[in-house]
Amino acid sequence: MVEEESQFDKSFRFLANRLEGGKDSYGKLMKEIVNTGVCCHCASCAAACDVLEWDEVTKRPKLTGKCTGCGICYNQCPQTLTYIPDLIGDYKAAYTGRNLKKIDGQDGGIVTALIMYGLDEGLFDGAIVTKKSQAEPWKPVPTLVTRSEDLMGSSGSVYVHSQTTIPLIKAIRDGLGSIAFVGTPCNINAISKMQDSPTGLVHLFMRANIFRIGLFCMDSFSYDGLKSFLEKNHNSWNDVEKCMISKGKFIFKLKNGETIERKVHGLNQYKSTSCNFCTDLTSELADISVGSVGSDDGWSTILVRNDLAHEILLDAADKGYLEIAPLLRGKLRFVVNLARMKKQSFYNIRERRTFVYHVPDNIELEQKKEVKPTSKEEILAAAQRKMVNLSNQIFDEKTKILSLTVINTSGESLEEVDINISNVKEFFELKAWPTKISLWYPFEELTYEIPIDDLESEVLIQLSDKKGLLLSRNINIQKLMERSKS
Repeated sequence: MVEEESQFDKSFRFLANRLEGGKDSYGKLMKEIVNTGVCCHCASCAAACDVLEWDEVTKRPKLTGKCTGCGICYNQCPQTLTYIPDLIGDYKAAYTGRNLKKIDGQDGGIVTALIMYGLDEGLFDGAIVTKKSQAEPWKPVPTLVTRSEDLMGSSGSVYVHSQTTIPLIKAIRDGLGSIAFVGTPCNINAISKMQDSPTGLVHLFMRANIFRIGLFCMDSFSYDGLKSFLEKNHNSWNDVEKCMISKGKFIFKLKNGETIERKVHGLNQYKSTSCNFCTDLTSELADISVGSVGSDDGWSTILVRNDLAHEILLDAADKGYLEIAPLLRGKLRFVVNLARMKKQSFYNIRERRTFVYHVPDNIELEQKKEVKPTSKEEILAAAQRKMVNLSNQIFDEKTKILSLTVINTSGESLEEVDINISNVKEFFELKAWPTKISLWYPFEELTYEIPIDDLESEVLIQLSDKKGLLLSRNINIQKLMERSKS
């Protein structure tokens, strides 16, 4: 018996050493799995760790000692994703690369260089790419190109859905046999289904050879939605030189040298709804996948997924179209971590946001209504219930818009919730925006954007249901502005 325990402890220590530095701890398990309602109550985490036990009252794991952050509990959970092929798909090799043809691409210009090589060498009869509309700047136009000199207008990302399958099928109908296809994961998945499914359109059409070049994609946005966002910032698509996403921020580089930056999640109201349910970051069904994550500025990360793609990439490098180097494992970790975030959105309802307000109408009150302060007893009672959390409080001084998010953290559905948000000064309402929600799901987020005319005012937020007060909070606009500058 002693020998068996010793061997188990040895195995435990070996695994802990392998996972060291992964930051997969009890806190991460609670945040991603338990507190989001994904926990399946198997208790594997508690079974694997000496300082964890299963609490039969709360039906969740709890610490009985100090967590060392070894990550064993996180990696035993059946709901976590820790195996690399499960996160970024199967691949044969990983590289970082850049083009050598002076292409003004999004990052390393690898996609344009690969297609240029394929067209010049006669490997491709044509390529399906996305260009930008001349009439409506930055509006995507899916296009068939058959000459490498026609590729220049297709470089650079637009972050808007492009219907690239339409010119692809037309090209096949017109007799093109070998076609390079560039697309985001959803486009690549569509083509894969057409090719591989028994009911796919080109499944039995042996004359069609499609080389799938997949792009890394976290989110796609509405063209008109981003147009509206730019207009709120007194700009238009005509003013934009380049779009890019870097370090969690959407960046518009303007022709006048200025930039507009917003956190990507701050633009969620303009995001395609399908992105809330997409779990594919790296175009897992492509022949070769390309993106910026994990590579230095001016370079691209390349995941080669089959022998043909590997041969094409190496030959393009040999012929001087691009240069490549092996991607270090530490750099690949950036891709893996971002892919894990996207995989989790499939079962994490917190990523599926409900937008109650974009910009509420300015409702002027006929008479100033006196606001009575919430009693200390009511606030304490609400705090003990721990039903609702207020987060992401941001005030934009340019647009004078206060954005905030309230989250149902109760772990249960709340019924008949009254939400009262009012702009208050000296205990009198200036404006008010009441909302009633019949059913509020666990961990569902409600995001508001509230116009503020008087910077000396406050915003009072009160939520209640049939059982009483859920949340009462005052937001001082001046203090919020000072905090954002510090």
